[in-house]
Amino acid sequence: MIVWLHGGGFTAGAGRSYDAHRMATRGDVVVVTVNYRLGALGFFARSGPPGSGTFGLADQQAALRWVRAGIGAFGGDPHNVTLAGESAGGYSVCAQLASPAATGLFDRAIIESGPCTGRSDRPFAPSSVPLSAARTAGTDLSAKVGCGSARSALACLRRVDVSRLLAVQDTDQHPAHTTPLLPSDPAAAVTAGRFHRVPVLLGNTHDEGNGWAADIVQAGHPVTPGTWPDVVASFFPFLGQAKAIVHEYPVHRADGGPVFGAVVGDANFACPTARTGRLLAAHVPVWRYEFADEHAPPLTSGTPPFPLGAPHASELPYLFDLGSRPRDLTAAQHRLADTMIDYWARFARGADPNAPSSPHWSRRTVLSLAPDHIVPARTVQTRHHHCTFWNTLG
Repeated sequence: MIVWLHGGGFTAGAGRSYDAHRMATRGDVVVVTVNYRLGALGFFARSGPPGSGTFGLADQQAALRWVRAGIGAFGGDPHNVTLAGESAGGYSVCAQLASPAATGLFDRAIIESGPCTGRSDRPFAPSSVPLSAARTAGTDLSAKVGCGSARSALACLRRVDVSRLLAVQDTDQHPAHTTPLLPSDPAAAVTAGRFHRVPVLLGNTHDEGNGWAADIVQAGHPVTPGTWPDVVASFFPFLGQAKAIVHEYPVHRADGGPVFGAVVGDANFACPTARTGRLLAAHVPVWRYEFADEHAPPLTSGTPPFPLGAPHASELPYLFDLGSRPRDLTAAQHRLADTMIDYWARFARGADPNAPSSPHWSRRTVLSLAPDHIVPARTVQTRHHHCTFWNTLG
């Protein structure tokens, strides 16, 4: 059994966008794709409503309970459930690892590009916020829709049209911790070893940040040696540390977008994923990967200002037909897709992705996944250097 939680920054996405027939048939697994409440409907917080700040996470647990109760009728094993997700879905897996209410609801975890040690001051990756901060955001939303001064703000909010609520919600949404469902920030829980003891398959893409960097460059923020300090100061909320970032990631040419992408990717994904892997591996078996197909098919239309390589979410077409569209992959990419599905499915079935027919995946290395080139990642040492830098920033 694989239960899939979609990404989308906790504001967008749908389970139906992930056609899992290839994973189900080739991997011989039952796959359930889940919808959960998003945006203000999923993570609005105020004092009073039970579950405030975690409605979306509660939906995910409800889906897991449904699987446990009834999946046998569909041929699934309710006692062999892998909870998997990407981006906000991957971070949701982290939250469920840290949630006491999820005890016994899943037996393994797959976390794709949603490291458990995400932080709100590194905003390109998902993270959680304290309930107090979520309630402040909830108060602001109430005021925007005319319910700030109402005697019963909740009754007032229930009369507001949903489209109006969504129109004024913050772009960034986060689950709330210090709540009954999520007592601790997942980063703190993983650091302290307070999480469900299940095997984990964990990874990220080689060029996580390039998509964001390309969008920002195209929005009118070119990255050149002259503009780079201002770009860093604008998009990275590390007060007083922009100079250190510019020094660590110098831009020497007029087309510095890939350097910008490397900063986004290392700070928000690659280094937090490495840290998450080390923390989890102190208690449970962990297999780490890096998706590194530099010619992965684009997920959006248009021509980016520089080659994106393997950006955020680029591994998804290798596991699913997105939007019910068949994959546009080369023969070598098809082979990689089959190999990845084999790894994921074997992990789901028996907690070990390995088989004699595939390159051996050691728990002591990061497996680089690229067409016809599945080997321990060559970027580990470089990333280790940059991760040491990000760790010094706190």
